[in-house]
Amino acid sequence: MTQIIRKIVQNPNDTSAWNELLHFGPVILAKPKRGGARRNLSNIITKRTVAWGKDPLQAIQEGRPWNRPGKELSDNSKLAAAVTSKLEAGNFRAAIRIICSNDTPAPANSETLQALQLKHPTPATDRRPPCDPEGNQRFEPLQVSKEDVLKALRSFPLGSSGGPDGLTPQHISDLLTGSTDDSLYQALVDLINVILAGSCPKEVNTILFGGRLIALTKKGGGIRPISVGYTLRRLAAKCANNYVIKRRSEALQPQQLGVGVSGGAEAAVHAARRLVNSLPQDHVIVKLDFSNAFNCIRRDLILDNIAAHTPEIYRLIHAAYSCEPILSFGEHQILSMEGAQQGDPLGSLEFCEAVQPLLTSLHSEVKIGFMDDFTLSGDLRTVENDVLAIMDAAAETGLQLNQAKCEIIMDDFTLISASTTFSQFIRTKKDEMMLLGAPVIKGKAQDTAIKQKIEELDRAVQRLSLLRAHDALSLLKNSLAMPKLLYLLRTADCSGNQLLDEFDNKLQTGLSKVLNVDLNDDQWLQASLPVRNGGLGIRSAQMLAPSAFLASAASTLTLQQSILPDSISLLEDSSVTSVETKWSSLSGSGLPAREEQQVQKIWDKSVTEHHQALITSRAVHATDKARLLAAGSPHSGDWLHAPPIASVGLRLSDEAVRVAVAHRLGCKACEPHCCLCGKAVDARGLHGLSCRKSGPRHQRHHYMNDILCRAIKRAQIPVVKEPTSLLQQDGKRPDGTTLLPWARGKPMAWDVTVPDTYAESHISNTAREAGAAANRASASKTAKYGALSVSHIFVPVAIETAGTWGQSAIELVQEIGKRITTVTEDTRETMFLFQRLSIALQKGNAIAFQTTFETE
Repeated sequence: MTQIIRKIVQNPNDTSAWNELLHFGPVILAKPKRGGARRNLSNIITKRTVAWGKDPLQAIQEGRPWNRPGKELSDNSKLAAAVTSKLEAGNFRAAIRIICSNDTPAPANSETLQALQLKHPTPATDRRPPCDPEGNQRFEPLQVSKEDVLKALRSFPLGSSGGPDGLTPQHISDLLTGSTDDSLYQALVDLINVILAGSCPKEVNTILFGGRLIALTKKGGGIRPISVGYTLRRLAAKCANNYVIKRRSEALQPQQLGVGVSGGAEAAVHAARRLVNSLPQDHVIVKLDFSNAFNCIRRDLILDNIAAHTPEIYRLIHAAYSCEPILSFGEHQILSMEGAQQGDPLGSLEFCEAVQPLLTSLHSEVKIGFMDDFTLSGDLRTVENDVLAIMDAAAETGLQLNQAKCEIIMDDFTLISASTTFSQFIRTKKDEMMLLGAPVIKGKAQDTAIKQKIEELDRAVQRLSLLRAHDALSLLKNSLAMPKLLYLLRTADCSGNQLLDEFDNKLQTGLSKVLNVDLNDDQWLQASLPVRNGGLGIRSAQMLAPSAFLASAASTLTLQQSILPDSISLLEDSSVTSVETKWSSLSGSGLPAREEQQVQKIWDKSVTEHHQALITSRAVHATDKARLLAAGSPHSGDWLHAPPIASVGLRLSDEAVRVAVAHRLGCKACEPHCCLCGKAVDARGLHGLSCRKSGPRHQRHHYMNDILCRAIKRAQIPVVKEPTSLLQQDGKRPDGTTLLPWARGKPMAWDVTVPDTYAESHISNTAREAGAAANRASASKTAKYGALSVSHIFVPVAIETAGTWGQSAIELVQEIGKRITTVTEDTRETMFLFQRLSIALQKGNAIAFQTTFETE
C-alpha cells in the first residue's frame, strides 16, 4: 500500500496508480469464504500480495453466504446474529440501529432506483461557474501533519463501513499499528495533503468523491438513502473539518447552531421554552421544513461561501463539486449533481455556510437555525414577510418550503385566518409544540414523547431477550435506557411526570427479564445507581430527570441569552426555579456552586449519594453491609463497563452475568441446598466462593495471573511465572517475576490472591470497611515473601470475590497500563486491563458458585 500511495504522491495524475489504490481493498483485503487451519488468513493475504501486479486487477468476490443450504435462519436469529456481530466489532451504534430501527432494506428494483434518482436532482440551469483555484494564492490549501491525520482517524466510530472499495478506517489503523516503521504513515499523510490540495484528476474525483448508496424503506413509506463514501476521502474531509470547525461555528452563532456548537440543540429548545412562556398575544412562532434540503442546496452557493469564509479548504470542496461524483446502487450508477453530499464530514458545514446569508438577512426577533431546521418568532407581519422572503429566495438557494409540514404556533389563530402565506401551515398549540425532537413545554407533546420512549423501550426489551445476557445488559446500560431518554430529560422539564414512573417500571421489568433475576424495590434502587455508587448503571428516569434538566439549562444559558431578545433573556426561568426545588427534595442537599452547575455529574452526585446512603441504612445483616461497601469500592464494577467482545475474553456467559448481578445486588441466586462439602448453601449462593473443595478457585487464580503476565509482556518486559530459585531456603514461589529491572534497579515479583469478602474469617471486618479482606491478604503475602525485599520489589495483588481491590493491586495495574500505553500509544490500556481482570474474577466466581451443586 505504501508503494501504491507513493506513486500517487509523486504523480497525482497517474490514473493507473489510483486504479491500484481503489482495487487494494477488494483484491487484498477481501474476506475469505471460510477459515480454519487450512485457510490461514495471514497466508491468504501474503499470497495475494505476492501475486499483486502479475495478473489483471480483479476484485475477489468472496464472502460468507447469508444462509447456508438447509439452514434457513429465522428473522429473530438473523437479528441476534447481526447485533452480536456489530458488538464483537465494538460498533455499538450499529448494534443499536439494528435493535431500534423499523426501517428495512428496500428491494433493488426499478422503483427504488427511480426514488433514489428523485432524491438527487439535476442542477439549476443558471448555475454559476465555480472560481478556479488553480494559480490563485488566496486558495493556498490546508496541509496537515501526522498528528492531524491520527486524530481524524481515531474519530471514526468503531466498525465504520468502507466505501465501494471496502477499505475501512479499521483497516488503515491496523496497517499503521502493525508496520515496522512510519513509511506508510508518512505516505498516508502525503496522500491526504494531495487530496486537500485538489490535485487529483477529474476522472479520479468523480470516483473518489462518490460512494455507495444503501436504500432503506421508511416505516411511514418512502425511501431513505444512505451514502457511504470512500474512507480516504472521508479522512481528508475530517482533517479539514477539524481545522475550520471551531472558527466557523463561532462565526455562525447564534443564528446557526447545527455546526460544531456544543449543546446547540439543547440551547435551542431551552430558548424556545422561555420564548413560548413569554410570547406576546400578537406574536407567532413558525417552524419551517424544506423538501430534500441537503440534496437541493445549490452547489455554486456552497462554493461561493466556502471561498469567502474558509479559502484554505476551498480546493478540496472545489474538487468534490466541480465534477459529478458517482453513487453506486448495486449495478446502477446515480450522478450526484446538486446539494451537499450525504455522508461527507464537511456536509453540515457546507450547507450551513450556504444558507447563513439568507438566515441572517431575516428580520424576525428570534431566528434559530439548526442546519435545515429554521424557527422564527416575532410579530405576525415581520415573520410573514420573512417566510415570503425565504420562498422568494428558492431559485437562488435551491430550497423549497414543504408548507404541508411547516407549523405555526400562537395563542389566537383567528389572527391568521385571512393570511394566504400560512394557509397550509399546521396550526400547533403551545403544549403540542416540538422542536428538534423535544417537547417545548409541559403538556400533550411531553406526554406523547415519553409514551413513545416507553413503547421504544418495550420493543427494545423484547428484542434484547433474543440476545446473550451480557450483550443485552451492555446495550441496555450504555445505549437503550437512559441514553435514549437523556436528550428528552435534558431539554424538557419532565420532573414529576408520572409517565417516568411507568418508564422506570418497564425498565425494571425488562432488566429482570434479560438477566433472569427477581428484583425487589431496594434491589432495583441499587441497580439504578451509577456503577461507581454500587449500582448497575441502569439509571432511573425519575431520579435523573432534575439533574439532567438543570445541568443542560445552566450549561446553555449564555447561548440561550444570545438567541433571545433582552425582554425575555433577562427574565428568570420559572421552569429552572421549579425543578431546583424538586432536586433539593430528591437530594436532601443545597444547590451546587454556580461554577459547577453546568456539569450533570455534579448535580447527579448529590442525588445518587443520598439514595446510596438510604440503601446502606436499610442494611441489617453483616453480609449486606459488606456487599454494599464492596459494590461501591473503586474498580469493583469494571466488568459492567467491559464491552462484550468474545475474541478478547470480555464476554460473560448468561449464567455468569446472572450470578454476578445477583451477588452485587443481593438477589436470590439459587434455591437453598447442601454443598458437596456438607455445608448449607443459602439462597444467595455465596458459600461456593470460599468452599475448600471448590477446585475452580485455583482456576480463577491462574487465569488472573495469566492476564497479568501477558499484560507485562505486552509492555515489552519479559517475565517468568512461578520461578523456582528465588527463595531457595524455603522453596516458596511467587506467581511471577520480571526478568528486567522494574524500579530502583530491581526486578518486580508479584503474587495474586483472591480472599472471599463473605468468608466467616473476614465478614466482621468487611462489613465495617471495604477492602478489609484484601488488605489483610496483602499484608499476609508481604510477610510471606519478606525475604524477597533484598533483591526484588514485591507487590501483592489482592482482589476480593466481591470485587474490592487492594491498594497495591490498583497501583500495579495502573503502572502496567501506563507502560503498555507507552508502547501502543493507546491511552485506554489501563482501563482495558482493569476490565479483563474484573471479567476474569466474575467468570471464576460463577464457576465456583456452580460447584456447590451435584452434577451427576
